[in-house]
Amino acid sequence: MAVKMSKIAGRIGLLLLCGAMLHSCLYMLEKKNSKKVDVDMEALGEAFAKGTRTIPVVFLETEGHKGINNKEYWKDAQVQEFYYALGLKEDVEVKGRGNSTWAFPKKPFNIKFDGEHSFLRLPKGKKFCALANWRDRTRIRNAVALEIARQTTMEWTPEGTFVDLVLDGNWYGNFYVTEKVEPEKLGLGKGCFLLQIDDHFDEPYRFHSKLKGLPVNVMVADGIALDAKAFDSIKAIVDNFEDALYNNKADWTKLIDLQSFCDWFLVYEIAGTDEPSDPKGIYMYCREDGVLHAGPCWDFDYHTFCPGTKGLVNAHAIWFEELLKRQEFKDMLKQRWYDIRYRIQVMIPDYIDALFEKLHESVDLDHEIWPYKVIKTNGDEDLSFEEACERLKIGFNQRFAVMKIYCESL
Repeated sequence: MAVKMSKIAGRIGLLLLCGAMLHSCLYMLEKKNSKKVDVDMEALGEAFAKGTRTIPVVFLETEGHKGINNKEYWKDAQVQEFYYALGLKEDVEVKGRGNSTWAFPKKPFNIKFDGEHSFLRLPKGKKFCALANWRDRTRIRNAVALEIARQTTMEWTPEGTFVDLVLDGNWYGNFYVTEKVEPEKLGLGKGCFLLQIDDHFDEPYRFHSKLKGLPVNVMVADGIALDAKAFDSIKAIVDNFEDALYNNKADWTKLIDLQSFCDWFLVYEIAGTDEPSDPKGIYMYCREDGVLHAGPCWDFDYHTFCPGTKGLVNAHAIWFEELLKRQEFKDMLKQRWYDIRYRIQVMIPDYIDALFEKLHESVDLDHEIWPYKVIKTNGDEDLSFEEACERLKIGFNQRFAVMKIYCESL
């Protein structure tokens, strides 16, 4: 029996290895198109003057013009913003970002200023993310999902704006620049922390929850040390909540902010992404009172707003298989649905249309520079930008209908 099990395990391991190798080969087959786009400064200035250019241009020059080729360390760079005229050059640092997205040809990256800065007229911050959205044919999935999140009562959702990027003198395409998810954005100082439940499990401070074995990364604000006592207290907060929820050891409703968890769940279900079930990209935070709050929402470029998805997609993510059995959670979920449904139903299709009008020239050019060849993610890779946006609206409407039926039956 032991020999048989060993053989089965070996075959499973071989299949996983083959799958990983195939995935790597697909990445390697995706090569950048040889298309080059000249940067015509005079034409850009005229387009801004006439009002025909709808998004800003960011000029980024890396030290030695070597591009953004690593995500391990920061490298010096200079940045300029171009709205109606070129802004001043400012010294910054940049490095690559992302997990699976880093393997694709069009590289996402982080940008860091020396101090608080209102980059691209976004709320002041020190660090910002430039999301490539390469595997999203519409390029707007992240923006649409985050706009849904802003209609909830979650404390903070990153703001973002679309730009065209010129990197080391070369036109590099369309990027969505956002505030970076970090403790400072939520005012999390000493005795507070931000958690990321993610199977990449790559933060310096991390643990697996005792009951569910969830991979929990702990993030604290810059300059705050996390000693063993503080780390143990953070782990205890998560473990105690699991124990209360699954084993009725305490009143679980006092250990989480119920409303934020319901809002968070609605956003991810309307988007239709099952990433939390892996789990990936689940954020929550805790202040000195030890109560867990869900959010912020993040990462929606993969398999979101796709037509044809039915039923709940995260019914078994993190703790929701148990929460969805609890009347307190169901009552709050139903109430939150009634509170936000009309606003979301009316505004999101209009928001998608507005983004299409604003971005169609930028995204069409971006897709010429960075075409798909092999990898298929969301099922719209062979569509035009307009067709992909219309398909996204269909997916949104279908997911909205699914949640309407579910929530109103609670």
